[in-house]
Amino acid sequence: MSLPVITFLSLLFMAVSQGVGFSSQAAIWNPIGAIADLVYMALFAVGVNLPGYLGGNKNARTRKIKEVFFGLLLGFTGYILFILISGQFTVLSGWVSLAALWIACIIFYLIFQKMQVQKTARLKIVPAGDILLRGLFGGSVVVAIVILGDSAGYMWGGLFSSFPGTITPVLILLHMKNGKDMSYGVIKSAPIGLGGTGLYSFMVWSLYPAYGIIAGTLLSYLSVLVFLSMIFSFSSSRRNMK
Repeated sequence: MSLPVITFLSLLFMAVSQGVGFSSQAAIWNPIGAIADLVYMALFAVGVNLPGYLGGNKNARTRKIKEVFFGLLLGFTGYILFILISGQFTVLSGWVSLAALWIACIIFYLIFQKMQVQKTARLKIVPAGDILLRGLFGGSVVVAIVILGDSAGYMWGGLFSSFPGTITPVLILLHMKNGKDMSYGVIKSAPIGLGGTGLYSFMVWSLYPAYGIIAGTLLSYLSVLVFLSMIFSFSSSRRNMK
């Protein structure tokens, strides 16, 4: 869910339309925007619990709709506020933004591990309609980000290049089908994926000016795959030891 899909496409198209220097500068701000994603997911998890405190809603579907509504309302409110506040600071180095994101990922990962999750559904094939919805939503987000970057500058383009365009439809679809236990399960491991997204933008910042779009993109995505593979292997080893 947190692979750099939106980030990859946004930074790529900004490089094509505005040049590698513009995209490289925008990439500095992507990890800061990714911290806003963590805030978004944390508040989404809080928001889905609000209907339970209000009472009523014996109908399961109606209850889930209200949970998703409050989750999105609270999540996007926190996301926008964090983005607006972040835009008031100055960040000149990819090292600084990546370090800030990884520290935030560790903190939120520890917080998210306290969520109570139950296994709620067996593995099954994802319906074509769900895939189409995610694709259309994500594509619309990329177009909006590129337009924003072209018109408002690399800082705002970079901040919004980590917009939760793939996270949001996944949370909605899983929550509506299986309830908050399933969405909680996805949120718990999301900081790991966002750490990889931050690494991707860091590599774009450092590689685009030196190697160009094609080589810079391939090397950046390869670094993410290696990073996530190492974490997966480490996690698997720990589980086997237990």
